[in-house]
Amino acid sequence: MSVYRLPDGRHIAGALSIKFGRQTRDGRWVEQPAAKYECLVCETTEIVQGADKVQHFTQTIRITHPANCPGHPTQQGAQAA
Repeated sequence: MSVYRLPDGRHIAGALSIKFGRQTRDGRWVEQPAAKYECLVCETTEIVQGADKVQHFTQTIRITHPANCPGHPTQQGAQAA
């Protein structure tokens, strides 16, 4: 699969989905938060669970995944140089 091109020239290269989880009134997690990133370029999926991990993941995935994605344009340019 490859990126999804939009009519205005931009493209979608991945999808981030988040489950917010559920807590009881006393703060215990009944269902842990989870996040999943699916890259359309290299077809990998990254998943994390837990409130702290989800928070860090959602703040950094837009930077960390393209830096490691073998099909991302920045990686292709680095390989060609």
